[in-house]
Amino acid sequence: MGTEAASSGTHRVRDVVRDVVAVAAPEELPLVDGFVRLDDASVVRRLRRSGRRREPLGFGWGEVVALATPVVWLVLDEAAKAAAGAVVDGAANGLKGLWRRVVRKKSSDVIVPPLTVEQLDHLRQQLVEAATQQGWEREAAQGIADQVVDRLQRRTRDDSDGTSTTA
Repeated sequence: MGTEAASSGTHRVRDVVRDVVAVAAPEELPLVDGFVRLDDASVVRRLRRSGRRREPLGFGWGEVVALATPVVWLVLDEAAKAAAGAVVDGAANGLKGLWRRVVRKKSSDVIVPPLTVEQLDHLRQQLVEAATQQGWEREAAQGIADQVVDRLQRRTRDDSDGTSTTA
């Protein structure tokens, strides 16, 4: 196993979040769909804001933390940036620019590159920890973490016929 890629390809964070939320918490789809007009950096900033000021989402931070969307989005965002940074840092200078172009299909999209089995295990642990810190039951936290990892391992139609299963 070692450093073999366990995920089947690159995935936009927003697509993974939407797919997981559609299964795990479909009542949150309006929240996820509301983020469509924003770039990923803006979404992360909004999800990280403290509850001291009025939230643009129409409710306070206390309500947001109980949701799946912020937990999944924020942890995936950090994992994607860490994984992409590790690849860029380890690449030769000539490959750095190429990797950046691949990772930034659109400059505002955060992309999860192919992850190794070890990276997926670490991501799963991060998701469980983040969710339980927000008051989730451990079993529910493990369930959502498993869904995220399963989604990252799933081959998309992009890999086989040039079309995408995600928007």
